[in-house]
Amino acid sequence: MYISAIDTLQAIVDGDTIVPGMNFVLPTGIGRTLYYNPSTHAFTPNYADLATKIKLFPHNYSSGQGRFLVPDAGQYQWYLNAPGVSSAAILSSQGGSTVVEKFRNIFRATTVTLTGQTFPALELIGCPADADDLNDVTIYFVGKFGGIEVTSHGEFPVRESVGDIFEVIINSMSGDGSGNTIDGDTVIDNDAEWLQLTASLANRGVSVLEGTYTWWRVTASGMQQVTHQAGITEISNNGQTLKLYDGAVEGTEEYFAKVVYNNNNYWGGIQVSDTHDPYFINIGRSQASNLVKDGDTVTYTPTVMKREGNVVQTGWTFSFVLRDNDKNVVRSATAATFSVTHAELLQHGELTTHITANKNT
Repeated sequence: MYISAIDTLQAIVDGDTIVPGMNFVLPTGIGRTLYYNPSTHAFTPNYADLATKIKLFPHNYSSGQGRFLVPDAGQYQWYLNAPGVSSAAILSSQGGSTVVEKFRNIFRATTVTLTGQTFPALELIGCPADADDLNDVTIYFVGKFGGIEVTSHGEFPVRESVGDIFEVIINSMSGDGSGNTIDGDTVIDNDAEWLQLTASLANRGVSVLEGTYTWWRVTASGMQQVTHQAGITEISNNGQTLKLYDGAVEGTEEYFAKVVYNNNNYWGGIQVSDTHDPYFINIGRSQASNLVKDGDTVTYTPTVMKREGNVVQTGWTFSFVLRDNDKNVVRSATAATFSVTHAELLQHGELTTHITANKNT
């Protein structure tokens, strides 16, 4: 028996672990990266022209309650690039439904209903990027959950290009027992019986129809190709679509789509979770932030928790795999603790820690 986790930012209050998150509802083949062409002075893809609009909504998970949290009514605000700054506030009032005048050609306030809960959301009806400032766009959600303030954020990377830039975009959709489907969901739980991932190759945000698709999964021993298994991992649509059932996801997993086009390999990844598993991993990171300063070392001392009662479990062995952005293994270990230094981050750039807990049953 095993479960897994991937490091994310955590805020711990009163014994509860709230994992800040932001979910995106994306039309198939459309990603969050915006490409600016200085010759045409235009961004692609053009969000204003999309028949199905992009939405984003806060998705904060409480380990203590074992569910995703809806913010306190009227106790939240959206911000563009600067959390807490009044001039960057998107809504005209806390928890309101009206966007301030200067942002009304970019955003529309809306909601997303997921597993019986209704979350506040933003719908993009225009381009959030500015041709005069080609920095990445970050949208922040600051809200209170049971009186506790939590900040979530979602990014829209901005790239300047006049040539080809290829990326693999993965869209996720879940389905419940009644036949309903929900775009943007990446969690199997009591309401969602499966997740369907659809990969698309895009060039500067525009879909490319050609290409050969395969799916891969990150394991403790490395990248493993996913094969078609009925009721577990079902592959269809010429390889572009992967349907995951409960048996395919233990805790938090990372899946990748590989696309071969013109003899080049392109990769895209997505994290998926199963929250109705009876156990989960508290990663036990030594600092609250995932930003590591010069001279600092982050240490993980994980524990396995039972969701019911939030009780620490014993008899589990932990394995760690540290990977760079190209999915190469930097190092690995089987131990009770695992450390990552600032020097390693400086050498490799962003690193991802994959934690697996194993128990012989």
